[in-house]
Amino acid sequence: MNKKYYQPSGYNSSFDFNGNDFGDYIDHTRKKIRLARLDLHSDYAEEIIDANAPFMWLPKENSANKKRAVLLIHGLYNSPFSLKDLGHIFYQQGFLVYSILLPGHGTVPADLLHIHRQSWQQTMDFAVNALKDNIDELYLCGMSTGALLCLDYHLRHPHMTIKSIITLAPALKIKNIAAPFSPLIAKLSPWLEKNSQDNYTKYRSFATQPVTEVYRLGKKVLKEMQKKKYLDTKLFMAYSHSDQVISAKACEQFFTRYASPDSRCVIHHSGTTVPADPRIHYLDDKFPETPPYVLRHNGLPISPENGYYGLKSDYREPKKNELLYNPQFALLAQAIVEFL
Repeated sequence: MNKKYYQPSGYNSSFDFNGNDFGDYIDHTRKKIRLARLDLHSDYAEEIIDANAPFMWLPKENSANKKRAVLLIHGLYNSPFSLKDLGHIFYQQGFLVYSILLPGHGTVPADLLHIHRQSWQQTMDFAVNALKDNIDELYLCGMSTGALLCLDYHLRHPHMTIKSIITLAPALKIKNIAAPFSPLIAKLSPWLEKNSQDNYTKYRSFATQPVTEVYRLGKKVLKEMQKKKYLDTKLFMAYSHSDQVISAKACEQFFTRYASPDSRCVIHHSGTTVPADPRIHYLDDKFPETPPYVLRHNGLPISPENGYYGLKSDYREPKKNELLYNPQFALLAQAIVEFL
């Protein structure tokens, strides 16, 4: 493995954009990616940069009377690529689609060694401020850590009107029993795991420090919601009951306790469940392949048509019986469209 992957690049450990224009932010971030990445010596360089860079898709005509925009926020160790399939769903509904790159991501894994959640929050604040004066309605959509940051943004800015928050497998509580000890673990070992960096859309070597930041942010959000007692904006939540990374129980408790009456939840579930809450809809989490597969955490927002992770993709990871895409993606997308 290239040792440079485990040395910070010097370009991407904080939020350092000083402008106000989202297009300029994209250009600034793409330059950092180009300077920092170690795998751009091929014909696929632009494809790699496109996968990791923030983006904006602006329809020529907005299908609604109001200009509706959605801001997409990816998860830990991941990249904007992970939410492009859902971004296309919003785009088809006439939305202006924007995506950010969380500091520490998209370059080399070591850029997360000294990351602080404040840098992620600063990126969120910039993006909303850059968009809010040019649109009529703003929706936030995040995956895992990104979903947590959406909820955190709303709690930090209670007077900013967010039309709806769409959360996918929100990292309210990390499933690993070692998560509460992550601050201590980070002091003892900067790396949870080192693997060959053979996936250009996300990291496969995992720094310890960002787990600490996610753990602490999750505790903060839950503590503030206990005081607030309800979420005063519409919430859409989706997650798998068999998720390997985040606590499905914490997601269920958050939704049932704090979500508004017009909120909706979709749960991929492997058992036969009768919804006790009319806001909750269940999708089958058992798939017909042999051996039986389960939906992987990062696979939730990925379409079977995805060129990198989908049904016809050549990319594979060593873990068995875990799908890298969501066979029920069309149903999830339909639920989101109906929610909008």
